[in-house]
Amino acid sequence: MTANETATPSAAPMRRSLRILLVASLAFNLLIVGIGAGAMISGQMGGRPGRGIDLSLGPLVEALEDADRRAIMGALRDGAHLRRPPRELRSAELGAVVAALRADPFDPAAVAAPLDAARSRTLGMMGAGQQALIARIAAMTPQQRAAFADRLESGLARALGHDSGRR
Repeated sequence: MTANETATPSAAPMRRSLRILLVASLAFNLLIVGIGAGAMISGQMGGRPGRGIDLSLGPLVEALEDADRRAIMGALRDGAHLRRPPRELRSAELGAVVAALRADPFDPAAVAAPLDAARSRTLGMMGAGQQALIARIAAMTPQQRAAFADRLESGLARALGHDSGRR
């Protein structure tokens, strides 16, 4: 054996370990960048307030009493509004998107159709949630609604990064 033949096997494991080290270093760097970017976007850095104003149902649901929240979720579950579509349907829709992306010529409508179907289902669930929430609020006494409004206002003040002074 020559010196070149004996050096080659030892160089290969070194290259492999170096490659593993570089990949691990890259993954760690991406993790750090992701954490920093996430903190900046969410307002955790730079002195900005946190989440801002969310006009979805989230803040309303958070301000509900536990019993009200459970009742709404139960009503939605009973009405099958919270059930995910069957796996076969989701798989078929995703398969249609993949096929449309690979098609030549590209047809934007073929991508839009399954996405529109998923959006339609999501909007249906959101509508059912809104109706259940409004029905529950309508059943509250004036005192319960006032307490709900106070909790909602307090949550909004926290989200904006200041306290309204109300308790």
